[in-house]
Amino acid sequence: MTKDTAADAPQNDAPKLAPSEEAALATVLAVMLQGHKLTVERLGERLVRVTAGAGSRGVEVGCRRRASDGDRCWFTWGDSPVWLCEADNPTVAVLQVKSALRTVGTTP
Repeated sequence: MTKDTAADAPQNDAPKLAPSEEAALATVLAVMLQGHKLTVERLGERLVRVTAGAGSRGVEVGCRRRASDGDRCWFTWGDSPVWLCEADNPTVAVLQVKSALRTVGTTP
């Protein structure tokens, strides 16, 4: 006779890794952008693509550490070292992304 208990269930002993700070900050930005009715697609752990909806061109925004600023996290355009703003101020990033989306417009 077998006993079906939680102790008998297979255990996953793999350590759970906390998301990187960059990934967490990219998530915060993504949620804020969605709150502004923008479409956000995850391209990677720390990279998102943002559009204003169907038929609009988008921009990519990433989060990475900036060596020249004491390794603090910054938002970037794409996954490049083209700095957008400090990641500890995502409101500024939202404003810049919305401005960029108005500039790139819709697909021809």
